[in-house]
Amino acid sequence: MSSVCIIIPCYNEATRLPSDIFLAYISQNATVNFCFVDDGSTDQTRTVLETMQTRYPNRIEALILAKNLGKAGAVRAGMLHCAGQAFDYLGFLDADLATPLDAIASLTAVLEANPELDLVMGSRIKFLGVDIQRTLFRHYTGRIIATIISNILKLPVYDSQCGAKLFRAAIVMNLFQESFISPWLFDVELLARLSQKYGRPGVLKHVAEHPLRQWIEQSDSRISSGYMFRMWYELYRIQQKYRNV
Repeated sequence: MSSVCIIIPCYNEATRLPSDIFLAYISQNATVNFCFVDDGSTDQTRTVLETMQTRYPNRIEALILAKNLGKAGAVRAGMLHCAGQAFDYLGFLDADLATPLDAIASLTAVLEANPELDLVMGSRIKFLGVDIQRTLFRHYTGRIIATIISNILKLPVYDSQCGAKLFRAAIVMNLFQESFISPWLFDVELLARLSQKYGRPGVLKHVAEHPLRQWIEQSDSRISSGYMFRMWYELYRIQQKYRNV
């Protein structure tokens, strides 16, 4: 059976990390491991993560960063840390479990069924039969940003910013070796790097979006309102860096 490791970036998550859900999932799923990355937290996150690691020392790892690197830096640190280990697939989810852990199996199945794919991305597409809960403001703002990102990448991507992604382990070093421009828009750069590797027409064979069955917006967003202004500059820098792809 294929082995999976999921990176969970954590910053000041001591009071909101649903550790009981993670532990219950571990007890029922023998092929999935977790690497929790403490991104320089100033609360008791480290203690919470190390307690979880004590429960399942062979399945849970607490990677403690000395300083805060932002989500991109924390995910990158976790992916590079685990890339040399014996996993078939590496991915990341948000600590608040807006995407439930059950999605790991469906994302894994997509990669298993499609050997050419290097990356499968969860996608928050709302249609009959799924449970996608998001405020209207976040939804429409997200759609505007997603359309701009799609135009920058020149790829028909619907939801680059969903925090649920799974990679074939062999591609991870290539995609994560270099640091990212943006702490929150690194997903855009990952797609740009895949386009750089395969060419824009070729990348369509190596990336797929998979509609999530459930995604529930969490109110405690770690993105400040002021970041919305800086985001446009970061998108501009990403566009400039990869404009010749």
